[in-house]
Amino acid sequence: MRAEFVFESDAKVWKNVGFGFENYRIYIAFVTIEIYASTNRFCSYFWEANCQSMEQNTCKNCNTRLEGKFCHNCGQKNYTEKDKNLKGIFEEALHFMTHFDGTMLTTFRTVLLKPGKLSLDYCNGIRKKYYKPISFFLLLIVIYLVFPFFEGLNMRLPYYKYIPLSGHIITQQIEKKVATKHITEMELEEQFHEKSEKTSKVLLLLLIPLTAGALRLMYFYKKYPAFDYFILATEINIFTILLMFLLFPLLLYTFQRTTGLALNETAGLTLLAVGYISYIAMAIKQFFNDSWIKTFGKTLLLLGMYEIVTQIIYKTILFEVTFALL
Repeated sequence: MRAEFVFESDAKVWKNVGFGFENYRIYIAFVTIEIYASTNRFCSYFWEANCQSMEQNTCKNCNTRLEGKFCHNCGQKNYTEKDKNLKGIFEEALHFMTHFDGTMLTTFRTVLLKPGKLSLDYCNGIRKKYYKPISFFLLLIVIYLVFPFFEGLNMRLPYYKYIPLSGHIITQQIEKKVATKHITEMELEEQFHEKSEKTSKVLLLLLIPLTAGALRLMYFYKKYPAFDYFILATEINIFTILLMFLLFPLLLYTFQRTTGLALNETAGLTLLAVGYISYIAMAIKQFFNDSWIKTFGKTLLLLGMYEIVTQIIYKTILFEVTFALL
């Protein structure tokens, strides 16, 4: 049966054109609407599928398009539904422990047994297998804070009076503080020591830029970036803290406890000095690749500058910072 459509504005009517439509405009409009609706449904489906695909392939942290298991922009892993279970939690914990222990042990072993190699590798871009030098240094400071085997560069208040160049100024400051607070110098010393125990360890960070500056002065003709001197200075100070303030006191304590004998102070200090000088010489040789004659001379020069840095500059800064906190 033929469908009847009436258009008041249309005077022309087609009769029996095969589809039962009497008005060609109605037919064209119907087809147009169907094409539009089909196209719209197809575009909506395609857009939703594309959005879901982009969402799955986009980093949730920085919205960067992913190309692999990890984001190349921020480094975050591309977590999926498979990671949201107990197996994923244990796998992540296992990865952290093995990765942390692996890099930590590699860094520790390299610093102790291969002087200068950590700095050389790190400056040449070989970094993945190592713990970051500055982070390793900070970790040692934390260990030193928790387990203070040795006072290190910290001293009792009276000894600061004898620091070269600044000792007489420090003496005047102490006398003024005693008079102002109406206490004895012994009481002031106790207050100072209580503060300086932690301050001295935190201020060990100053040794890195000061040592880097000394290295830069010695090797100005090498034209190395400041970053390289900073990394080598970090390794030198890592070894200094490890040897002087952690390992040597611990070994000395263990030796005395197990044998019941007291190590001769002169012999112990001589052994310590020989080991330390040898390490610095090998580290400089490895990093700068100079002849052994130049290396030995530069080692002695560096140790002299390091003595100035630690015994004068660092201790003066330590005194002033601690004294300001009283």
